[in-house]
Amino acid sequence: MNIFTSRRARFFLMSATVLASILLSNATAGAQTSTLETLAKIRDTWVEDLRTKQLEPILKSYAPDAAFLQPNGDRITGLVALRTLFQTIMSTFNSDLALHSQNLETSGDLAYDSGDFQENLTIIATGAKLTSKGSYVIIFKRQPSGSWQIVQQVWTGTPPPGT
Repeated sequence: MNIFTSRRARFFLMSATVLASILLSNATAGAQTSTLETLAKIRDTWVEDLRTKQLEPILKSYAPDAAFLQPNGDRITGLVALRTLFQTIMSTFNSDLALHSQNLETSGDLAYDSGDFQENLTIIATGAKLTSKGSYVIIFKRQPSGSWQIVQQVWTGTPPPGT
């Protein structure tokens, strides 16, 4: 093999490597975008299910050992405890919750969504209106089936009086 052929081979190999790298990067970016869209949909569906008091769909968005950390510091862990929490919330309040995501990112089988919230609550028994605002973090984990579920959910801020 002469020097000219050797240079050509190296150039071809380098070009093929760069092209493969670009194609792989584009495929990864596409998969990342799809995952982020899936996570945003889970978050948005969770909010709508809370508004419309859909207990079973909300519970399906959580992993069996998920933890819900409330603004007062209470940690509620597991689906049985989450069921009780959401039954209480749904029987006590009508919620108009709005989440404003600031960061939604993934890394491997973990992802998080972090942002601000504002919630207008109506106490069902009295009709009284309450407003709450603060920040949230939702941590998702990809399950062996490939689906994503909430494993940790944290709410910060001052809860409205009476909650």
